[in-house]
Amino acid sequence: MADEPAVRRTLNEAAARQLANATKTRAQWSGITPRWLVSFLPWTPVEAGIYRLNRVKEDQGDISAEVECSPRRDQDPDLPETFVDYEEAPREYSLNAVTTVLDVQTRVSDLYSHPYDQIQEQLRLLIEKVKEKQENELVNNREYGLLPNAHASQRIKTRTGAQRLFP
Repeated sequence: MADEPAVRRTLNEAAARQLANATKTRAQWSGITPRWLVSFLPWTPVEAGIYRLNRVKEDQGDISAEVECSPRRDQDPDLPETFVDYEEAPREYSLNAVTTVLDVQTRVSDLYSHPYDQIQEQLRLLIEKVKEKQENELVNNREYGLLPNAHASQRIKTRTGAQRLFP
């Protein structure tokens, strides 16, 4: 008897899958990190993207203004006249704006927006990317980032220097 091909009596999985509904998840991006740092920082509204740090002129770590303790009632001494001097050229931080343009073709949004709205999902993921960039700038920006602007006394030196975690 010659080898006869097996006669299939049922619909195969690959063909049946074409008519099946697949359960889909929202688009996921593994680069999203928890935003705990931003919630701990004190926020000040900044007009025009410039933050000026006005400080007092200090003399050896102390304000050079003269003050006296309150005199006793039976005394009437002359009180010192003074003022607190400000730095004449305070440090200014020019902040950066994080911007981009989202481009979604209307054909894509019209035809492929079920079960998830393509424009909404694109916008959601793009907002996450913007937040990641903002947090990165807050920490690493050379002009105003927390790490580059930390005072030398607050920096911790490692015993062996910087190491790469991933080769």
